[in-house]
This record gives sequence, C-alpha cells and structure tokens, in this order.
Amino acid sequence: MLDFANAYAHLSTATPAVINPILEIRSRDGSILYEKTGQNLQQAVIKPGIISLIRKILSDTANGIPGWENKFSVAGLKIALKT
Repeated sequence: MLDFANAYAHLSTATPAVINPILEIRSRDGSILYEKTGQNLQQAVIKPGIISLIRKILSDTANGIPGWENKFSVAGLKIALKT
C-alpha cells in the first residue's frame, strides 16, 4: 500500500515527500528507539508539465465512467480520479 501511495504522490507535485507513517518507536520502558525527523524529498521522476496533463485528463468528467460524475465530488475542489 505504501508503494502505491508513493507512486501516486508523484502525480501531486514534482518533488513529493517520502511517505513514512511511523512517527516513533518506543521500547517497553518508554525510551524512544526511533523518531521521525523532517520530510525527505523524493527525486523528481515525472516532469511538471506531464503531471499537469495527467491531472487534467484524470479530472475531466468526460473521461470517467458514465454515471459517476457526481458520486465523487468535494465542494470547491477539482478531483482527479483513476478507476
């Protein structure tokens, strides 16, 4: 699941952050073994112009499944959907 999330993160911005849901790991006595620090950025693999084109195609309701145009909507937001 994290691999999919990281892959789709590249469609949201040219330099997406690495997705790491683990904030900290503690031992039995409560001492911190690992703590997440800052966000590391991934290397850009898709050019920004291509990202814009893909988002435009995926957000166009004419390219979606007929009858689903109004099922996935958020007021004030343009959503790009993949089926």
